[in-house]
Amino acid sequence: MDFPNSLQGQHVEIKKKSLPNFGFLLLFAVSVGLNFYLLFFGGNAPVEMAKAIPQEESANLVESQVEGLDPEKNIPFEKIIPPSPKVQKISFSKSDDIKIGDIAVQSLDFKVRNSLNYTVCKILSRKEGCAALSAHLGRLMSWFFDVNKYIRNDDAMKVVFQKMDGPEQFKILKLSYKSQAFGKTFVANFFDGLDQAGYFDLEGNEIAKRIVESQSPMRTYTEITSLPGDFRKGVAGHSGTDFKAPVGTSVYSGFKGKVTRTNWNVRANGYCVEIDHPKKGIKTLYLHLSRVLVKPGQTVKAGQEIAESGNTGRTFAPHLHYEIQHRKNRDRIYNPFDSKHHKHYTRKIPVNRLEQYKQTMNQYDSLLKQS
Repeated sequence: MDFPNSLQGQHVEIKKKSLPNFGFLLLFAVSVGLNFYLLFFGGNAPVEMAKAIPQEESANLVESQVEGLDPEKNIPFEKIIPPSPKVQKISFSKSDDIKIGDIAVQSLDFKVRNSLNYTVCKILSRKEGCAALSAHLGRLMSWFFDVNKYIRNDDAMKVVFQKMDGPEQFKILKLSYKSQAFGKTFVANFFDGLDQAGYFDLEGNEIAKRIVESQSPMRTYTEITSLPGDFRKGVAGHSGTDFKAPVGTSVYSGFKGKVTRTNWNVRANGYCVEIDHPKKGIKTLYLHLSRVLVKPGQTVKAGQEIAESGNTGRTFAPHLHYEIQHRKNRDRIYNPFDSKHHKHYTRKIPVNRLEQYKQTMNQYDSLLKQS
């Protein structure tokens, strides 16, 4: 071994350490005695040693909090609630990817702890898109009840979902939610055997409401992907309803009114239209358009085509953002499926398609058994 030049050729003397002084020995003896006393006499509660969990079991156990979600607090379903000091495990089962043709499908079976988003993000990682999956589940469940208000700890959920490319990341194929608050199980099955796909219950009744054609901003669309109040990162909530539809789909004014402005704040809104409806006491907004067919000051009739949907502005996929504001208070937003301004209906699967629908449900149920 080479030594530093300053030490080469020199004799290095190693001195023996002197014994510790009496004061140090006394202090050491007292410390040992105190620890001995605390170990055998000082604690009333027994110390529980952590047990090793076999690898196959640990895959199904995830830490979560036990304290429940306050049903009276209006907390967005996508917002994670900080865990309480008391920690429990989330029990769940998750299938491997199941291939149906070129489609990757997966199933989950779990009990809710703390919040929907918190639970899903303890089962799937952020990289796997847990927040997006939670958002899809919350929006679908919102057709049944107020997700912010009625979720309870130990509500049981079963899900079959498809992994997708693009910003949506997932499509929910089946949802089963056993609610303690309502004492019943809510079921939604995706079915594309009609002119427009949708979600239906066990009897074949559509889950989501639809606006009557004469008042609807879109007469054909794929699905509703967002509702007013949906939590969005950095803002209090989404202010409109998003209709997923291909670029170029016709957009209509639901009511008679006057166009007040077009194409403002294009960077965020894209091409857009605002219409004032004095008799209704509201204004309607249409964002992310590909083409505007009206001008400011123009009077429009109910059901008149005013634009074509697009993917312009701050958006990730083609859709129409439809918003209903109070005429004198733009912060007051109406849900078109709950407000008095629109008439609604729901579809029912016709008799000649019921057998096909039952086969679809059976296929989803068989996938759940693999979780």
